[in-house]
Amino acid sequence: MRTQRVSSLHPPGSAERPSAAATALDRVLRQARRLHRAAQSGPLLLAMPALRRAHAAGVFPGRSLIALYRERQQLQRKHFLRTLAIEAGHPDWEHYRPALATMPPHAVDPLELPNDCHAFLNHWFSTEAEAREHARQHGGAVHRVGTQAVVVAAEAQTQTQTNALAAHDA
Repeated sequence: MRTQRVSSLHPPGSAERPSAAATALDRVLRQARRLHRAAQSGPLLLAMPALRRAHAAGVFPGRSLIALYRERQQLQRKHFLRTLAIEAGHPDWEHYRPALATMPPHAVDPLELPNDCHAFLNHWFSTEAEAREHARQHGGAVHRVGTQAVVVAAEAQTQTQTNALAAHDA
């Protein structure tokens, strides 16, 4: 007997690929799921960035990064939802979730870098203001990642949009 997992948030087959109809809440929940999976069962290369984000957000005060790695099986999705809320400037998930209901889906896009942005030279900055100034002078799109920001080259944005359209048409 096969059981099928049914999700009220995402139709079958769309769990990993954002659609044009995905809400801001859907996109944040998807990002939290990715971070949680990477932290719990991913290899060290994938687990550490997720754990670093939670640690930097202050979700686990008094715990070292090494302790988090050792105890990563006890981490829950709520920890990564709180991480994303803090990175977005909210004190916790309970305050962030209602705000997501009023946001357009593209407002949370900075939480997820385009899949293809690694193929191009991107400039990282310690503040979003520095990144915006660089983008104003040299072009590109600013994406906030935690407390830092990256300027994705205009070519990467064009390639990502082309890939998204091709995937949508397929």
